[in-house]
Amino acid sequence: MVPAPLRGLRVVDLSQYIAGSVCGQLLADFGAEVLKVEPLAGDPSRALPGSRFGSPYFRTYNTGKQATALDLHDAGDRGRLDELLADADALVMNFGLRTRERLGLDWPALHAAFPRLVVTLVSAYGADDARTCFDSIAQAVSGFALLNAAEDGRPRISAGYPTDVLSGLYAGLSTAMALADAERTDGLLVDVAMSEVAVAALTGPAALVAAEEGTFRPGRGNADAATAPSNVYRCTDGFAYVYAGLDKHWSRLRPVLEADLGPLADTDAQQRLADPGRWDDVVEAWTQRRSVREVCDLMAALDVPAGPVRDPVEALRATRAERPGSVVVQGDDGAGVPQLPVTFDGVRPSRTAAPALPTANRPDRIAAQPLQEEATR
Repeated sequence: MVPAPLRGLRVVDLSQYIAGSVCGQLLADFGAEVLKVEPLAGDPSRALPGSRFGSPYFRTYNTGKQATALDLHDAGDRGRLDELLADADALVMNFGLRTRERLGLDWPALHAAFPRLVVTLVSAYGADDARTCFDSIAQAVSGFALLNAAEDGRPRISAGYPTDVLSGLYAGLSTAMALADAERTDGLLVDVAMSEVAVAALTGPAALVAAEEGTFRPGRGNADAATAPSNVYRCTDGFAYVYAGLDKHWSRLRPVLEADLGPLADTDAQQRLADPGRWDDVVEAWTQRRSVREVCDLMAALDVPAGPVRDPVEALRATRAERPGSVVVQGDDGAGVPQLPVTFDGVRPSRTAAPALPTANRPDRIAAQPLQEEATR
């Protein structure tokens, strides 16, 4: 049985792009009725490049929702939003401070009008800060780009929008907890600041060391920050990641390397981490004469964590073979529906496709609507 503790609760989702949309999606996964309220031209993420079925950005993060379109600058449509909020349990949005104040969607106004409403805001730097933020900016200002630096020290931004997705997950979890609290008698503001999420979740242990010691260790490309050798290594036909830095794993791999390369110095984890490049060179001298399959098969036999570096097509094929019904389920026409990566007693929550553009039959109003609102990505 798939749990649905939010069954019967109604959520209005004003979010655009990714972070807030993930929050609404998670609430829908566990039973909430989520209504996506879009501008007349649609969530701007609908216009981002994709496949023949449309934007994968919109379709990935808006499953399980219904949709309607409102021009929040129009008095009638703004009144319709109030009607929806009067019947809702929660509101999710990622508008900037100035937009919220201009539309009467700031916390004081909402709490006065709807005193029991849970209002979840995915903000940039906090609810009272007018600055905006995008995932890439959050990675930069959080310190993560330096922790993720290339081997030459150049800061790197990670693909996949990790700050957006993590902010959405934190927002979804926190909103669900607020809604589930049987002792709550008043509405409340749930503020998830992307900048804080990036520092807390992406930098993780480095933030703790920064607080306690005032120092940090810059990134070393694909190498693990805490162990060596653990890195991406070249093979004859591609690349493999081998995680051999812990002493227990190194003790298993070392005899294999020595059989081929000759005696190696006796070291512990800290000594290897002090000179990681040296040990990466040792491992790659061995892997570059073998195929990815040979390397990964031997690591499996040694019980040393390792895996092939796959492209997304290969990764999807392999994961769906290992876990049927996972990642993306496709209909007869080939259109995919992203799946929640969790099962309950072997059963996965059933997701419906993201809603179609609700304003397709209102072209007369689309042209008159103001440009998209300022929103945190």
